[in-house]
Formats: sequence, C-alpha cells, structure tokens
Amino acid sequence: MTEYSQFFNFIICVTCGIVGGFVYDFLYCVRYPFRQKWVRIVTDVVFWIFFAGIYLFVTVLIGMPDLRFFAFIGCILGLFLYLKSFHKIVAFLAKKVYNRLNRSRKGRNSCTKQTIRTAERRS
Repeated sequence: MTEYSQFFNFIICVTCGIVGGFVYDFLYCVRYPFRQKWVRIVTDVVFWIFFAGIYLFVTVLIGMPDLRFFAFIGCILGLFLYLKSFHKIVAFLAKKVYNRLNRSRKGRNSCTKQTIRTAERRS
C-alpha cells in the first residue's frame, strides 16, 4: 500500500464515521419519545450493527486489504467531527420540530404568554 492509498483510505474511514454520526442521530430521534432502558439498548445495538455493515461494505468496495489501526482512528475521528459540526445543526432543527409538535399537541399553538398578559391587563 502506498502513502497515497493509505491517505485515501483514511479519508474514506473519516467519511464512514460522519455517516455513522448521521445514523446515530436518526436513531436517537427515533428512541427519544420512549423512556424505557430496553429501547435505548436496542437502538444502540442496531446502530453498531448498521455501522459495522457500512464499514464492511465500504472496505470491500474500495478493496482495503485488512483492518488497520488508522481505519479505526479515522472512523472515530469522523464521529468526533460530526459531533462537533453537523450534530449541532441537526440538534437545533430537531429541537425546533419537537417544540412545534409539543405546542400543537397541547393546543397552545396560537396563544402565547404575552397575549395572556395583555388580556389580563384589559380586564
């Protein structure tokens, strides 16, 4: 393996880590409404099986000869980069969606605290 191909494989592993971060956020959103511990355990096991499948698929696709330490570091680095960048955007959007759904479920979609205070002053 040349240095160029090792660097290319490292970048592929970092990309796998970033994809793994997206998958983990998706599964986190799926398990969020459930408070049971077994749901968390099941979604974590599903994540690791899916992540291992992604990694194996990519390594077979690009023809990586075997498991190397830099591949493991690349996947961990990709997950870390995802958590420090894209995760904040996804978490912000998920929070907005959750708050909107929560408000519409409670039926307080059009009435805010300021409207209530204004109505109290008039009476």
